[in-house]
Amino acid sequence: MLDKKKIFNLEKRIVVSNEPFPNAIIKDFLPLEIVKKAENEFLNFNKGSDVGLPQFQKTKKALYDYSLMPHVIKEIINFLYSQDFMNILEKKFQLKDLLPDWKLFGGGLHQSFNGGFLKVHSDFIYMRKSKLKRRLNLLLYLNSNWDENWGGSLEFWHEKMNFAPKKIAPKLNNAVIFRTDLNSNHGFPDPINCPNDQTRKSLALYYYTKEKTVFPVSIKRRKYFHAVWKKRPGTNEPKFGDNDPFFKRLKHKFFYRFF
Repeated sequence: MLDKKKIFNLEKRIVVSNEPFPNAIIKDFLPLEIVKKAENEFLNFNKGSDVGLPQFQKTKKALYDYSLMPHVIKEIINFLYSQDFMNILEKKFQLKDLLPDWKLFGGGLHQSFNGGFLKVHSDFIYMRKSKLKRRLNLLLYLNSNWDENWGGSLEFWHEKMNFAPKKIAPKLNNAVIFRTDLNSNHGFPDPINCPNDQTRKSLALYYYTKEKTVFPVSIKRRKYFHAVWKKRPGTNEPKFGDNDPFFKRLKHKFFYRFF
């Protein structure tokens, strides 16, 4: 369904910018007829579970199980996790030996409803027990009728959280690829205002590299193991993680030993 000619075409269209961190924004990412089929599968698909913390992520469902994915969406995942495509990512983002995550930990199909939001954050970087370091995020949007007045644009924020130089509308076949590090601040922090029969739909895939040793756990390093939520200027948004003593104790004692 997706052949090497499509891959070579993508190589020319993936152009990496460093503003505000390494990223590529690609419109018309995959053949339109395939992406429309994927959107239709999503519309007729009822599996998934509620996810999120109310103060940081609201009214969202996600499906992480590859075996439950509809046919066309599974084919897209196979293509984006193929060695040929990962070779392009390695070249464009100056990485080596990328690995796919077939378990789709935190990835897969995401769907946000009216009133939903995702506060600005940087993602977890390490999966300690498996010795994997997260390197790239890829998001493919599946919303053919999306009106930008509804909000929901993905925002890229500067390291100092003083401005957002890029906003990407979640329109059908828009794709975003970006490096994962402590300063890759992103989200759609304001509640979307879409009709109740519409949702903000996306496919999220993550790419890793294998580390030689287990990354040691310490309070100073704990931010590498979970999302770090960032506060926008002029807001009363909570920050979750770095300055929360209870979170430090709880996460360090109970969470990291299993992660």
